[in-house]
Amino acid sequence: MMRLGTCGLCLQQKELQNSHLLPAALYRQFRNPSAGSNPNPIIVTRSRALTSSQQVSSPFLCADCELRLSVNGENYVVTQCAKQNGSFKLRQLLQTVSPLHEDRTTEIAIYDVQRLLGSRVEQYLYFAASVFWRASAHTWEIGGGQVGKISFGDKYQEQFRLYLLGKSSFPQNARVYIHVASETQIPLTVSTVPTTFRMGVAHRHKFCIPGILFILFLGSKVSKVGDSFAINGKKQQTMWLYPWQNDSHVRGILQRMQSATPTGKLRKGKD
Repeated sequence: MMRLGTCGLCLQQKELQNSHLLPAALYRQFRNPSAGSNPNPIIVTRSRALTSSQQVSSPFLCADCELRLSVNGENYVVTQCAKQNGSFKLRQLLQTVSPLHEDRTTEIAIYDVQRLLGSRVEQYLYFAASVFWRASAHTWEIGGGQVGKISFGDKYQEQFRLYLLGKSSFPQNARVYIHVASETQIPLTVSTVPTTFRMGVAHRHKFCIPGILFILFLGSKVSKVGDSFAINGKKQQTMWLYPWQNDSHVRGILQRMQSATPTGKLRKGKD
């Protein structure tokens, strides 16, 4: 149901839509009607995983801003992640070219995607920014429990808002890394809510959709120390083909998925 209010992005008084923290298309994509009594996708929060028909959504954005987020990032990026049928367009595309750097010991390969993706690079950057910003700008809940809350602080939150509106460039003190899963078996959770970790003077935020992990480093020194292998690096734009099992965020997902419960309700309180 729509209601009148202040849109979180354009700040105008409009009818608010039932906005999602992560694209609604992901929920539809991983719902399996042939799965018998429980066709719902797996949803992973910070502390647990469950199969549920519920979605992390709330009245937050107007129709115009919803469309802006969809056209500038969501519509394309969601089509490139890992699918239930085994296809994974982004990984397949990366593997058509030789990596910029490769370490056979760690099984990490880094690809220059500026020529490979062209203008699509900006769509990945915009999509990542939109999800991280939404997690900071609004309080999201599912089943009565808060999920996905991170904090940019007022300065960075406004910088990201203006970028998403097309009124400024991407924040100077932010770098986004994208890790594409190299494993054949990928945890096909519908989504994970963003998590955050302080690293000295910087903050590291993470979330993933099937097969694609987005990492945001934010802080005054990030542009100097984190520039080389980011998708918005000044000298080169890169993505990583990376064993997901080596990432702490993904390991946590796998552990929680092992105990996923077929229910549509989360326990009360923060999750």
